[in-house]
Amino acid sequence: AACTMLSSGLPPVLLMLSVLELSWSLSDEEKKIILDEHNKYRSQVSPPAKAMMKMIWDTDLEVAAQIHAKNCIWGQNGGRGRANLFATASALDVKLAIEEWNREWKFYNLKTSECDPRQTCDNYTQVVWAETTRVGCGKSSCKKIDGIKTENAQLLVCKYYPPGNRKDKLPYMEGPSCERCPMGTVCENNLCGEQALESLLAPSLKRNLSNFMFSSFPSVSARDAKPKTNSGKTHVDPPKDGAPRTSLGLSLFLLPSAILLGLLL
Repeated sequence: AACTMLSSGLPPVLLMLSVLELSWSLSDEEKKIILDEHNKYRSQVSPPAKAMMKMIWDTDLEVAAQIHAKNCIWGQNGGRGRANLFATASALDVKLAIEEWNREWKFYNLKTSECDPRQTCDNYTQVVWAETTRVGCGKSSCKKIDGIKTENAQLLVCKYYPPGNRKDKLPYMEGPSCERCPMGTVCENNLCGEQALESLLAPSLKRNLSNFMFSSFPSVSARDAKPKTNSGKTHVDPPKDGAPRTSLGLSLFLLPSAILLGLLL
């Protein structure tokens, strides 16, 4: 799949600084690999997901991730989106980095929403967070990385939006692939893709369209799940049915106007 780029919308001064930051950033080939690897692993989740969104590349997130990487900071650095990080003393292999994040699936139990306490699962759950639609990444060569004991390392930072790993929520809702895709999306290789509708709209409306679609996205909340107790621990099963949806009539009423406005722009 091609690497879809969203327009930035940054002020001119910040945009100029962004261009300078990006001059030391990932190549187009590396960006495509990162995006394709994310969507590959998202399409292959086991058990399958009812509504796993297909990711697209976001240049705003790319700028934020590149600045984060250039600052050589290990951990969340504020700003828009959530970050996954990967550091290596050898040459950076972006495909290997995404593979390492996804490999954490071995330590995570979707039914109980628990991670092996001796391991970490945060990178994996963000990679497969169903509601996340955008990713942007940056890299840097760091003499030292603030937060970990390493020297002369290559640092990769990927930022995601909407951010995942929110408290009391599961990464995705288990069920037949694409069964609960949001309105305005189409099923593409087990993922809910929004490109088919976005192609009709002007770039200035794409972000608003995504926000509109998410008003119909099924919520995967631990509070909606049925708790069960075993050996003194509370486990959480994914919700079955009945997630809230927006009014179909209102959505169908607004959609033609949005498409017409996009074509005029």
